[in-house]
Amino acid sequence: MVNGSTSRQESTGETLTGRYAPRTGAKALVTSGRSVLLVRERHSDGTPFWTLPGGGVCTHETLREGLHRELLEELRCQANIADPVSTFWYAHDSLGEALSAYTVFDCALLSEPEPNHDEGVFESRWVEPDDLPPATLPQVRYLCDRAAD
Repeated sequence: MVNGSTSRQESTGETLTGRYAPRTGAKALVTSGRSVLLVRERHSDGTPFWTLPGGGVCTHETLREGLHRELLEELRCQANIADPVSTFWYAHDSLGEALSAYTVFDCALLSEPEPNHDEGVFESRWVEPDDLPPATLPQVRYLCDRAAD
């Protein structure tokens, strides 16, 4: 796991139970030179955070299909989606007690990103790993550092 922790499911093979409802998602790791594309969203209390583009995957979608849809919705762009490069967990404060397992794919955009405020994406920005915004999620910070290596 990217952030160095393991879940009960990963360590024992059991399905997660209890407080959190597991959710599947996909994120795009889009790079250009040393820069990584981040999007600014908001927590349920309104505080901003920076993350990779992408989101939840519907039960009828594959991870790649869901990521294509999310990129169209959030950034109004198409992308080539390559192989998965990592996975990270995220506990949502805006989705009740949802815990998402995001598969992160190496991606290349086919058009310029255009943030869609109606989808909760307020800004997109190319940033270098040593100049990440302070509100970048720790899991994303780790991935950006690794992408620059």
